[in-house]
Amino acid sequence: MKRINHTIVGYSVLLCAIIVVLVPSRFMSDGMGRYTYGYPLTSITIYQREPNSIWFGTNFFTGNDGLHINPLSILLNVIIIYVVINFVTKRLKRRKETISD
Repeated sequence: MKRINHTIVGYSVLLCAIIVVLVPSRFMSDGMGRYTYGYPLTSITIYQREPNSIWFGTNFFTGNDGLHINPLSILLNVIIIYVVINFVTKRLKRRKETISD
């Protein structure tokens, strides 16, 4: 079994947090409205009665009616992003080795 690259894990966690904060959501109204955050899987849902803002920071700190954080989804997001980053870095290393030879 190969070892886990802790640097890439750190980048994956950081990228998951940045995606939640910087990518806006849209208001979905199925009864009580909600904003969903997280990519590729939804990890945080904020419930509101009336639309407030599309940004995570504004909705998290002001006037929400409920908050749902899915830790399994956060873990899966980190794993998916880790696999993608690891794949890309291995491909780039392999390409550099073939170019230099």
